[in-house]
Amino acid sequence: MSDSLRTLTVTVLEAKDVIACDKGKSSDPFCKLDLVDGKSAKAISGEGFKTKIKKKTLSPVWNESFEFGKKGANLDTKNQPTLVINMFDSDTFSSEEMGRVTVLLGSIDQSGGTVERWFKLENTDKASSNITGEIKLSLKYSGELLTALPIDMTKPIMDVVDSDPEGKLNELHILLIRATGIKVMDKNMLSKGGSSDPMMTFHLGGDEKLKSSVKKKSLAPVWEETFKFPVSSTSAVLTCVMDDYDMGSGNDFMGQFSIPLETLQDRKEVRKWYELEEVDGNKGEDIGSVLLAVKWVHNVELISVVDKAVDYKDPVWDDVKDEDLEKDPNELNIFILKAHNLKIMDKNLLSKGGSTDPMFTMVLGEEKLKTKVIKKNLNPEYFEKFSFGMRSNSGKLKVICDDYDMGSGNDFVGMVEIDLSKLSDRKELRSWYQLGDDDGSIGMDIGHVLVAVRWVFNPSRLSPVDQPIDWGNPKMEVNDELDEKPNEINIMLIRAYGLPVMDKNMFSKGGSSDPIVSFKIGSEVVKSTCKKKNLNPEWGESFQLPVKSSEAFLEVLVDDYDMASGNDLIGTFKIPLAEMTDRAEHRAWHPLGNDPDEVEGAEDRGWEVTADIGHVLLAVKWVHNPERLSPVDIPVDYSSPMFPDLGFVDDVEKAPNELVLFLVKAWGLKVMDKNMFSKGGSSDPLVEFTLGDTKVKSTVKKKNLNPEWNETFRFPVKNDKATVKCLVQDYDMASGNDDMGVFEIPLAGLENRSELRVWHHLAFDEDGDGQIDAGADIGSCLIGVKWVHNPELVSPVDQPIDWEDPSMEVVHVENDKEFPPNQLGVTLIRAYGVKVMDKNMFSKGGSSDPVVTFTLKEMGKISEKKSTVIKKDLNPVWKEHFAWQIEDDKRFSETLVVSMDDYDMASGNDFIGSFEVPLNELNDCVERRNWFTLIGEEEHAEVGSVLLAYKYVHNPEYAPFVEEESEPEPEIPVELTPFEKRMQKCIDDGDGTSLNLSKLQLDSVPEAVNALISLTAMNFRGNLLSVIRDDLFTFTAGITSLNLSMNAFSVTPSSIPQLSHLMRLVLSDNQLSSLPIDLFAMPKLAELYVERNYLRDLPKGVSVALNMTKLMLAGNQLTYIPEEVAEMPSLKMFDVRDNPINEGEMNVGVRKIYDSTVLHVSKSSRRGLVSRALTVRKLVEENRERQLRLFAEQEKAAKKQEKAEMLAASKKKR
Repeated sequence: MSDSLRTLTVTVLEAKDVIACDKGKSSDPFCKLDLVDGKSAKAISGEGFKTKIKKKTLSPVWNESFEFGKKGANLDTKNQPTLVINMFDSDTFSSEEMGRVTVLLGSIDQSGGTVERWFKLENTDKASSNITGEIKLSLKYSGELLTALPIDMTKPIMDVVDSDPEGKLNELHILLIRATGIKVMDKNMLSKGGSSDPMMTFHLGGDEKLKSSVKKKSLAPVWEETFKFPVSSTSAVLTCVMDDYDMGSGNDFMGQFSIPLETLQDRKEVRKWYELEEVDGNKGEDIGSVLLAVKWVHNVELISVVDKAVDYKDPVWDDVKDEDLEKDPNELNIFILKAHNLKIMDKNLLSKGGSTDPMFTMVLGEEKLKTKVIKKNLNPEYFEKFSFGMRSNSGKLKVICDDYDMGSGNDFVGMVEIDLSKLSDRKELRSWYQLGDDDGSIGMDIGHVLVAVRWVFNPSRLSPVDQPIDWGNPKMEVNDELDEKPNEINIMLIRAYGLPVMDKNMFSKGGSSDPIVSFKIGSEVVKSTCKKKNLNPEWGESFQLPVKSSEAFLEVLVDDYDMASGNDLIGTFKIPLAEMTDRAEHRAWHPLGNDPDEVEGAEDRGWEVTADIGHVLLAVKWVHNPERLSPVDIPVDYSSPMFPDLGFVDDVEKAPNELVLFLVKAWGLKVMDKNMFSKGGSSDPLVEFTLGDTKVKSTVKKKNLNPEWNETFRFPVKNDKATVKCLVQDYDMASGNDDMGVFEIPLAGLENRSELRVWHHLAFDEDGDGQIDAGADIGSCLIGVKWVHNPELVSPVDQPIDWEDPSMEVVHVENDKEFPPNQLGVTLIRAYGVKVMDKNMFSKGGSSDPVVTFTLKEMGKISEKKSTVIKKDLNPVWKEHFAWQIEDDKRFSETLVVSMDDYDMASGNDFIGSFEVPLNELNDCVERRNWFTLIGEEEHAEVGSVLLAYKYVHNPEYAPFVEEESEPEPEIPVELTPFEKRMQKCIDDGDGTSLNLSKLQLDSVPEAVNALISLTAMNFRGNLLSVIRDDLFTFTAGITSLNLSMNAFSVTPSSIPQLSHLMRLVLSDNQLSSLPIDLFAMPKLAELYVERNYLRDLPKGVSVALNMTKLMLAGNQLTYIPEEVAEMPSLKMFDVRDNPINEGEMNVGVRKIYDSTVLHVSKSSRRGLVSRALTVRKLVEENRERQLRLFAEQEKAAKKQEKAEMLAASKKKR
């Protein structure tokens, strides 16, 4: 393997037919060659050359060669730069541009072969005339691009043994092979270019790091060095960092990449190129690649006490009693036994190694308990017991390990969180826990701790929360009229217990709190008194809140009162009023939580309980209080006041076109302007109604929480899906209006043309999330609405259509040949009620400058036709005619799209609205003339109407030519192209069902193939195809056999899976590196050939191929075969010869199909099968011998252990 740089030799051979720039119809051409960076689009310094000048010629010959890649350009990366060649005409004072050639180097042969071809000169911005001519170039790389070559899995070989394939993964092996395309870090001082001194560092997040050797002055270093880490956590991540070594100033970062160990759990070697990234993970720039092999195995020598089954009898934990299994547990018991292999925190000064002074802290909620400190011990034994009061097991117990240091403070070693939800069975849970970082992530092994936990009932921890509730002390005396709907929530705050300390003592342990309780529904809040310095306060206070909605929540917040800095939240909970609909008293202890945004329940009611932070005893009852009755609760009186006179008679036989809205009054509005020196206040309400783009406002009622308006508003509207949005605001001229509540009035339900008068309850979007929140009563509005027909609003849209003005220009011509219609005619007549787009600056109203655009596909191309612009007119008249030629097969599927814009020459047109005209019913050649509603950008927004006349006709000019009387002249034979010959043969021989286009050098599929809609088989073998048109298989959907072998596909065409009838697919001899799972999900695909490509693995889920009988994958780079292949129910033949696979590791079912396939391939293959069988037999025998040796060693070790235990027992008896 070479360390040298990869270079590119470009030979400028000749040019032809270049433009003449001099008066003598000649030129003096020369070429300037540059390499341009693909990201910055700038020329790479030092990588530029010029050819010699060729005098007075339009066909210059140079034959000059230039070598790129030695002075700054990196040609060892996948993202190759671009070669730009500019041709100039030499002149004494200046040079005139003659054209440019751009060569994307990533698209040419990367294997080192010579590419010689003509490149067309293209126009440039500074060229004086149209550019002509071509340049012939020869391009050749000095070597292959390493990252594009197949990876050799055997050189060098990764000699790693998995001691026990069933054992726990505990050792990561790394084989660092080589790198390529890395950055120049040490630039030459006196010349361009430079080099680097790369080295690699590997770590798993801990302090332990493994480093490679330094490869001096190399941009393509080769290491072939091995490393290994002891690691067993699947959440660990291997970080690989490349630095440029510098002994003086320190190493410089060159790039990095990461490998999650969870991807290596299959215990197989992963060998591949990893792309270097910047620290932030940016992959935008190619800064090099590293070839690395990794494998995660089980090493029996690394087995420790942590890997063995936990012994619950060493020691027995029998001093914890669960006193009463019938009662809910209330105490968490913790047994810290020992720790193993803790991380060294205090390193020795003059020698390697060191020790730690470990101590453990248990944290549950706000409570902490600590073990003793054991000095200088990496494997300490504690056997200490602790307990916490705990009623809910939904949280987690934190166990934190610190290195004790009296002087500088403790140093964090690691921590673990123990999920307490597994303790519901009340049995002891004893386990080794691996310590991780403080964010919960686990990387390097920094130690384990053996912890036992158990949740039990301890009567000594009983509190008032656990005692039966006294329903008579204090007694809740509230009257309720059960026949009436509830409208008031009554709350009795009785007491609280076990509140946490919020105000800690300054000079001693302990402390207290000053609790105060707030009750909130919507925006209505009431508060209790403050109980100073009390963790178990008693109140006995009652509160009432108005509420009618069962969807509301009573939110309870307990705060620690602080007049200076503001209250601190202690805890909170929510009570849904849906639980109060039985109208009974609900008295219960409620646990405080610290997340008020969750859903309801103690665990399922609205907060997260991680530890006991206190309980609150409440009595709650939802009742009907007649004193809270308001006009809103009384049946609506339609006669006081009467609905205003419409001024016309509503003709119920005609469709409604006007909504009349009668704003009567409001009641119980919220106080928005509070009094400064006394309680209470008032509001200055107004109501804003919005329908589409129309907004109207009521008058302002000053200082009134129960205002009366009796005002009428009218909206022209025909759409029953429309909705009137109503917003009540408190008027404020200085600071702007404040929202008081919203509601909506839908037109649906008003079709009976009668008045609907309803109290609408105000709601509020408190969170600003667009969702109206149900809460406390913040007011109601009484509104009457009526949807009527107003004759004054009748518009041209409602009048009978004039079928004569104008008449259509297109004329249908009958024909005895029965030719179908071939032309669409459209007449744009007029529009009405167009939306105002150009509003007046100093007055209301405005206008628009409408222009209409018609869009339709004409003869395979999108055709747009536009009307004239009608200036400043909301009811424009055009009477303009348009026509399109229609293909016969499109008559039933086309749609005419009509859009209207407001013309603006300066800033561009503004969209007004659009509609679509389906053309599938026009085959009768009868004129249609209709009004169409313009729909704006907002849903259901009507922004005007357009009157169109339209029909299909037969136009003789577009009809096929038929000569009837004259004798046919002898046809002159026309020489067909090879493609045309194949197409003709397909039609003549197979009725258009089988098409063979092999070896025609096609780089795309001609559109003429679309016409063969009866095709069932296509053969494109041996062409230059790299992509397939997306619409090809739309026309040829009946394909059952498709051959795309020997082409240039690097990705499987995405349109193939849509072929629901495909049974045979050949993709052999392409450049595919992977296969999409969609191929295997095709319902009828039975045979799939992908031989001699670059496949490295098969996609997950191949067992979905229910009907596949043949899967031929010989000559790829597959390293293993997933067991899912054996689950393919119909598979009969499976060929993976010439792949780097250890056939001995194949699944038994897969191997049986494979061997059967090989027996049918050839006699030579049979001989290979015998050889392969002998090899496998040898491998099996070697594996059996290795297992026998392992078993013998284990038995010997067990006997040795047994003998030692017997010896120890005999000594103890003495």
